[in-house]
Amino acid sequence: MKFPRIAKIDQTFPKPFVESTEQEISDSFNSIVSTEKISGNRIAITAGSRGISGMADMLKTLIKTIRQKGGDPFIIPAMGSHGGATPEGQLHILSDYGITPETMGVPILASMETVCIGETVDSLPVNIAKTAFDADGVVVINRIKPHTDFTGEVESGLMKMITVGMGKIDGAKTFHSRTVGHSYDYLVQTIARKVLATGKILCGIAIIENAYHQTATIEAISPNNIELREKELLLYSKKLMPSLPVEKADILIIDRLGKNISGVGIDPNITGRRYRINHHWPDNPNITRLAVMDITPESMGNAVGVGLADFCSSTLVNKIDKRITYLNAVTSRNTICSNIPLHFDTDHEMMEQMLISIGDIPPEEVRLLRIRDTLSLICIEASEALLPELKNHPNVSAISELYDMEFDENQKLIPIKI
Repeated sequence: MKFPRIAKIDQTFPKPFVESTEQEISDSFNSIVSTEKISGNRIAITAGSRGISGMADMLKTLIKTIRQKGGDPFIIPAMGSHGGATPEGQLHILSDYGITPETMGVPILASMETVCIGETVDSLPVNIAKTAFDADGVVVINRIKPHTDFTGEVESGLMKMITVGMGKIDGAKTFHSRTVGHSYDYLVQTIARKVLATGKILCGIAIIENAYHQTATIEAISPNNIELREKELLLYSKKLMPSLPVEKADILIIDRLGKNISGVGIDPNITGRRYRINHHWPDNPNITRLAVMDITPESMGNAVGVGLADFCSSTLVNKIDKRITYLNAVTSRNTICSNIPLHFDTDHEMMEQMLISIGDIPPEEVRLLRIRDTLSLICIEASEALLPELKNHPNVSAISELYDMEFDENQKLIPIKI
């Protein structure tokens, strides 16, 4: 079978960035949190499961700044049920980002034990990590961005880390168990408000990244302003999101999914593949067939999100850790996202079957896109049929000559070159 020829496409997006994250964190934190609140106190700093650019260095700066104020800092994993909902699993995730007791110079307290601090206005129990509850103060640091599961006034950021991340598996289970009766962002806000009312949160440090996975903004926010400011920063974050250059494609090939890339492995804000309980539906862009080829090492075999694809490689299937994947799927109640798609002995056969499935379309007319992952959209590949409209696209800065899709001696698709 003849495959579509492809070309390398370079895209450009707005590129605000912070030149010195160390200076920005130090100045911003000091402007919000007084020495009086730090000196002589044990201060917990949250660390999540997402692949945030430069997070290890940001944590080091925060640790240094707290120590300069006379505080005794330590780190707590704030990632809900991720890492298989075990201390060892969550420590492993952090170590993949270079965050260990040795590199940070502080303890990392990874207990899964929680404390119930009360109930929301809807009688929903609110749990937070005991390590956070026992601290004299908590600094919540996280990236603000559109969430993969829902849209609302607050999505992925400080409020959700306070609600689910700091709640460990107890908080994650409680949160997701109520998403039938309440909207996600309503639950995030009502639960986070209860935690903020304890006075434990000293400040939030919001991070926004540009389309190049660089730090665009760092801002320390006082506890009483976290909810309002996060809503404003979310709107700014959405303006900086990268995107695919077309709204309709026959095939999208994604080289890898991962929990470090997106909460659902493949960001629906990029692919248009969204889901609800027991079903999913297409949004924009409208992709007829989606294939995913591999999983990141940082995911530890957690393949949540693979079910949003129609096809996948056997390489990916063989790397799935069912226990970790199923735990995440059942806790979030989105089991469809862990369903294993059609897969074949080789990538070459998978590609053939996927082309057959879209109908009798000549190779030169197949609208095909290929990306490394949903965070990496600066350098992508596009088929011959898409080139006429891409030549005038405002985000497209360069288009290479056409070439054939490449497979190795084992008929495995060679990873995209970026």
